[in-house]
Amino acid sequence: MRKIVIVTTLLLITGSLLSYSILESVSGNYIKNLDARSAAMGQTGVVSTGRLFDMFINPANLASAKSNTGFQLGMNFVNDTENRSLPMYNSFDAYSGEGTYVSNENVFADFSFAAYYKYEIMDFDLVAALSYRPQISFDANYFEEVRNNDNSNNNDFPPILANNYIESEGAVNAAAFSLAADYRDFINVGFEIAQLDGDAKWERKINWTDDAIDKLLMGPNPDSLVLENYYSKLKREFKGMQFKVGANITISPRIAAGFSFVPKVDFDVTGTLDSLDIEDAVYMYYSQPDSLGNAVAVDSTMYSEFITPARMKAGICFQPQNIMKTNFNCDVELVKWSEVNDLYDDEFNFFVGIEHVLKHSIPIRIGFSYETSYGLQNHNGFVFSDKITKPSFTAGTGFTLLDRFTVDIGLQYSYRKYEALDLFMDNYYWQDGDYEALWNVYYEGGVISSPIIQDRGWENPDTVKERFVNLKTSISFNW
Repeated sequence: MRKIVIVTTLLLITGSLLSYSILESVSGNYIKNLDARSAAMGQTGVVSTGRLFDMFINPANLASAKSNTGFQLGMNFVNDTENRSLPMYNSFDAYSGEGTYVSNENVFADFSFAAYYKYEIMDFDLVAALSYRPQISFDANYFEEVRNNDNSNNNDFPPILANNYIESEGAVNAAAFSLAADYRDFINVGFEIAQLDGDAKWERKINWTDDAIDKLLMGPNPDSLVLENYYSKLKREFKGMQFKVGANITISPRIAAGFSFVPKVDFDVTGTLDSLDIEDAVYMYYSQPDSLGNAVAVDSTMYSEFITPARMKAGICFQPQNIMKTNFNCDVELVKWSEVNDLYDDEFNFFVGIEHVLKHSIPIRIGFSYETSYGLQNHNGFVFSDKITKPSFTAGTGFTLLDRFTVDIGLQYSYRKYEALDLFMDNYYWQDGDYEALWNVYYEGGVISSPIIQDRGWENPDTVKERFVNLKTSISFNW
């Protein structure tokens, strides 16, 4: 009864909640692991006889299905906490604590589903499956408050002058057909063909508050200045086809090896930037406007073209001769990032996981992964790449319910740190002194000055620290 309550609660609450960083709001966050068992074992799974969703890593795993028919539902929680810190105190602090400039947490919803059928013919097992899953997520939110903190030391509430937003939503989903064959439990081969479709909407807003408007009306030039809200929208639609192949081989009763390959996908992209068609744009908006509110321009191919890189993954599974069953998995993945952008280098990702089954068939799973990704940064109008590493620690377990249902739970903690420019440049709220009524200013040689309100470049960037806590749950049914 307790297990039924747990499963019902997970189904009602989760539905799969995904939360991703603002860093991937335009480039997209590639969702590579949807199975709770695999995620708990360091995101390994090139060689697996565990769950249906392992075919997303290697389609040859589909041939390991033990029953004739089954399905799996995937759900997960991801909590992304992003803290942006400044090396010095600044008038735009939204949260004053250990130098934190702004802190954001977000959640979003999604789910994945797959079903299979197995047919036996002579020495072969043929297994076909249909699945629907999120492939790339554009979900992310960023919010900060612009405050005048000059009188906060006098216990005065620092007035909010503007609310800044970056809101991104959307996903590319995969509707896939998979087919795999097993020959005498010795060698498995499989392939997948997936139709990729989706859309994304990215919005950037600066909303002035009534306090800011009132302060400007009380300033030295109340009739010549007007505070206008800033708004920009990027809308895109994506279409593409993805192929995936893989194979597994049993080397000995205790060792198996596997390989999977996904070629790059060059999507067809359509959409608009505000009222301008993407294909007609020479330049696209970057992440922040300049001091006049105009967006910094970079190469339009960053947004009008969309490519996911080829991924090659190899792995082994070793089962030592223990009284209790133990699986040791180790995977290595090569990501051809150079196919996405000439500024990127190809990188290797590493995954390690262990599953040890205790008494009463209760598994204990732990793992570790180390992944490298890239982002684009703007430096005085020039674009360069930023290499970002993300180590992750994982753990989990599972249980059987009513003999037919298998429930798996996986927990993953990830961390990354990088430097970035301020997403909303300070001088936009100063306008070279035009908005002096919003701030406490002083005169130096008859010229209005402010020691704090100025744009910071790469000589003084933000330090971004992100923590991801990912709780995955999946339910499998076989008969």
